[in-house]
Amino acid sequence: MLVNEARRNNGMLITPYIGAFITFLWIRLEKLFQYQPTTTLCVRSLRTLFRSEADALLEAAHSLVPLLADEAARTDTDRRLTATSVSALREAGMFRLGTPTAYGGHRRDVRAAVEVCEALAHGCAASSWIVAIAYGGNLFASQLTDDERMTIWKDDPDAFVCGTANPSGSAHRSAGGWTLSGRWPWISGIHHAPWTLLGFTWHDDGSGGGPERGMALVPTSSLAVEDVWHVAGMRGTGSNTAVADGMYVPDSRVVSLTDMANGAYRQRHPDEPRTTFHLSINLPLVATAVGIAAATLDRVVKAVAGGRRAVSPLYDLVAEAPSHQMNVVDAAVLIDTARLHLLRAAEAVDAEARAGRSPELLDRARLRMDAAHATRCARKAVSLLLDTAGASSFADGAVLQRAWRDIETASRHAALSVQTSKEIYGRALLGVGLPVSPVL
Repeated sequence: MLVNEARRNNGMLITPYIGAFITFLWIRLEKLFQYQPTTTLCVRSLRTLFRSEADALLEAAHSLVPLLADEAARTDTDRRLTATSVSALREAGMFRLGTPTAYGGHRRDVRAAVEVCEALAHGCAASSWIVAIAYGGNLFASQLTDDERMTIWKDDPDAFVCGTANPSGSAHRSAGGWTLSGRWPWISGIHHAPWTLLGFTWHDDGSGGGPERGMALVPTSSLAVEDVWHVAGMRGTGSNTAVADGMYVPDSRVVSLTDMANGAYRQRHPDEPRTTFHLSINLPLVATAVGIAAATLDRVVKAVAGGRRAVSPLYDLVAEAPSHQMNVVDAAVLIDTARLHLLRAAEAVDAEARAGRSPELLDRARLRMDAAHATRCARKAVSLLLDTAGASSFADGAVLQRAWRDIETASRHAALSVQTSKEIYGRALLGVGLPVSPVL
């Protein structure tokens, strides 16, 4: 099976077996030498020899697809990633996409994360989503001081952070920090991440403004987790509810969304790209949806082009029917459209991040619309493809049924709402006032 998925690279045919071995060797060498400055030249030479790190990570993601696909059904049933999937993702460095390089991470740009997450979704949408969550969570945590970053990653560069920005719980000021209590729902990856970010609000004394929003970093082991993630799709993300009761969090483990949006934290780490909330965080999640759609297209095209018989009295083969030809073409164009919008957004965010800037309000509104539109296009594409695949696609245990459930659920994530994004973009285009908020 892997041999049939051989890919072209620099004019040579390299099977995923060889690609996976090269990536494995590179990651092992990188881990071995990452804290030894005298080996920098050697490591850079290896990078040049094998390929850029981004390409190596993407190849690693492709090589994981067969394994993740084999684990996908159990991931769906268990409502969390399997131990096999977590181990494979960890060994391939997928949880280090957003980790600072100073702590053994890759700290890849948004485009690289988008490409990796789309590839992973061909095997398992939930695995792709968790890798996207890890990328975003680690970008959040990288805003903290070096002392706190050392606590997270010194002993484990593969450690990752999950969480929610929604201020669901309550917070009370304590000496040098905050005391948090409450319930924070829908935290994807909470069964696998050793650290969790919990959203909360506070008022600055004397500011006279609205509430400030932030996130507090806590060890996941200190939280109770309620098993409430009983849903139709994206079951494997294990997006359960975190519960805290009087948990103290020092100020040094709090990220202010306003300071993050204003670029204040970049002064701590001036050599690292700026993180644009929320775009840097959410675009890899969109890639999961695009990957679901692209994998569905591959599967349907293979079945139809392979001679699937038609039920119609007009044609012997499904491929002969113009209606299905149009369906497949429309779906392919929608997926291309989704990918183009997604990559345009990722490249724009990356360009601003490298320059240490945040996109202007109109640009942020457009980029948010790019993300929502890409997600909607992916969902429409899957719907068209299922029309061609037929009712058998909805059988229990069918891969296409899981794809349908996953895309219908993932595409309705609040951050990817087309309706909200249209209103924000429309207001920005027409000069109608928008509230001052780091979320915008």
